[in-house]
Amino acid sequence: MSQDPQEEKADGAGENGNGAPVEAELVITPEERAELAEAEKAELKDKWLRALAELENYKKRTRREIDDNVFRAQQNLLNAFLPTVDNLGRALDLARGNEQLHKGIQMVVNDFMSALGRFGVEPVPSVGHPFDPAIHEALQQIDTPDFPPGVVAREWEKGFRQGDRLLRPARVVIAGPGSTGGKAEGQAS
Repeated sequence: MSQDPQEEKADGAGENGNGAPVEAELVITPEERAELAEAEKAELKDKWLRALAELENYKKRTRREIDDNVFRAQQNLLNAFLPTVDNLGRALDLARGNEQLHKGIQMVVNDFMSALGRFGVEPVPSVGHPFDPAIHEALQQIDTPDFPPGVVAREWEKGFRQGDRLLRPARVVIAGPGSTGGKAEGQAS
């Protein structure tokens, strides 16, 4: 079975000098090379765009986590001061008989509320306003001639919010169904 060495090369395979078969070389035309380069370019661009999008998402997620952590730290600190506001309010009520003491405590309350205001903390509306479960915590319901049903009649503990976030709900007493008072604040006549 002797074959001509020229025929073996024509078949696309042959032997090298060591007797091992040699594979035929693949010839790529310039057009095919350009197509392969374009495909590789498109693939690399897609990977780059995905990596860029992933980086942007990471930045947004990190910023959001930092903002949430800062808010939680502020909220914890502010919540530690809210009982002081409650106690100052109680002291103010007790000092009504002593004009100078009342005036001094009122100044401290005003300064304290002003300091909280600089951090965007403000009290939530309560007495005279319709009950809102998003900002109020109902403790009791009573019938009263002063307010219509469903309106906050008394505030046991002030509620506070910072921007759109509630720091603490107002703990309130609501006018019951037998109440006979007029319109609540903020309601149309």
